Amino acid sequence: MAEEENVKVAVWVRPMNKRELGRKAKCVVSMKGNITTVTNPDDSADVKSFTYDYSYWSFDGCKEEPNGYFAKQSPNSKYADQNTVYNDLGGGVLANAWAGYNSTLFAYGQTGSGKSWSVIGYGSNKGKK
Repeated sequence: MAEEENVKVAVWVRPMNKRELGRKAKCVVSMKGNITTVTNPDDSADVKSFTYDYSYWSFDGCKEEPNGYFAKQSPNSKYADQNTVYNDLGGGVLANAWAGYNSTLFAYGQTGSGKSWSVIGYGSNKGKK
């Protein structure tokens, strides 16, 4: 029997890119547990909340280790590192594929939003150390 048999939906908040920082953009997304909240930048009373299986915060709260891996800055940080995402999502998909089951991992988002980073990571920040 497959280890993972259900659909999981996750959202990931990445750090701002150089363009966003240059425009002095502000973060309008916040997360608490599996709830993601988006605030209208023009009307702070206009707030929408969405519940997912996982809400991953990687906007800030990390430190770069000597080997290049981005880890939580402190034990209380809500930063989601690559191992967290892999253990929650990727490991089950991979286990099913190796067991001979059809498995799909679907990543959706705008160009440059971090889909490849979320799915496979790079260098020291691969999903599994």
